[in-house]
Amino acid sequence: MEYPYKAAYHEPRVRYWFMAQRPGKNYSREEITDLLRDGYFDLVCLASSQKECLDECAQLYELVRFPPMVFVDGWDGIRIRHDVVERYPISVYFKLDYVWNRGNWLRNLGALAWTFRANRRLFARTVPLPLSIVLDSLPDVGPVSKEIDVSFRGRASHPRRPMAVQILSRMRGVNFAGDVYAGPEDRKYKLKAGVLARFRAKVFDNTFAGEADQRKYRSPEDYYREIAASKIAVALRGGAETPTFRYFEIAAFRTMLISDPPETGIPNDFVDRQHAVYCKRDLSDLEKLVHHYLREDAEREAITSAGYDHLVKYHTCERRAEYFLETCRRLV
Repeated sequence: MEYPYKAAYHEPRVRYWFMAQRPGKNYSREEITDLLRDGYFDLVCLASSQKECLDECAQLYELVRFPPMVFVDGWDGIRIRHDVVERYPISVYFKLDYVWNRGNWLRNLGALAWTFRANRRLFARTVPLPLSIVLDSLPDVGPVSKEIDVSFRGRASHPRRPMAVQILSRMRGVNFAGDVYAGPEDRKYKLKAGVLARFRAKVFDNTFAGEADQRKYRSPEDYYREIAASKIAVALRGGAETPTFRYFEIAAFRTMLISDPPETGIPNDFVDRQHAVYCKRDLSDLEKLVHHYLREDAEREAITSAGYDHLVKYHTCERRAEYFLETCRRLV
């Protein structure tokens, strides 16, 4: 049961293009208070860091006793919301940008001391909750021939992205499609590839990107058709630590995924050279990998097929919901 009501989850007039919608009811505070008082809920999930949502939760919390609580922190960055943890008895802290317990004990030790403020219980009960794919929200692009060898398209939100476009667009004998685009608040230097070029642009021409760079954005239909028509599509991290939706969308359209290695924890993630292919973070092997998998059709198609099956098994919104509930049963 959702409260407060969010129209984007239910009403077609305000639907986000990437979001599936379901029927919903707009409950009043009094109705929710009565249900809490009657013990109707087994769990309260605080799933927003917006001030309005936190304020509403605080008012309810003062009126009636809550069942066990969990918190979903979907904000970019590794910051822990200690204001929430100190205000409520959070049993499980689900974190989008989860970067701990990945084999680096020194980083874990530093995080425990600083990020988690020496709270061992909070550290142990903070778990990853990555993005997932809503298959219902993807358009039916129909039969599409794989006429594009490799594609990449994304906002210029990380230096790797323009560098990838530079590498891929200069490959001889390879049909590349894509580009990086700018948002209205992005400056020109973000579109430059390479440290020196970005530095020069930031020092000598630190102005906002023009309309031409903003028009490189594609409609959802064109964006997805480009992925579906590609033999290989590249996904690279943006401003957040965690992979973007594109990471899963490529596999959903039965296209082989090449990605930089994820820097956050993803339960049941793709396995390199089995479900996807990971390039080096500096992209130094990207060209070599593209040439290899364009040449080896059977190998590419096997990875593509296995990647789609793995996605459906572990990374749809339904599977992510099952993971969420199982984690709650285990830790609450």
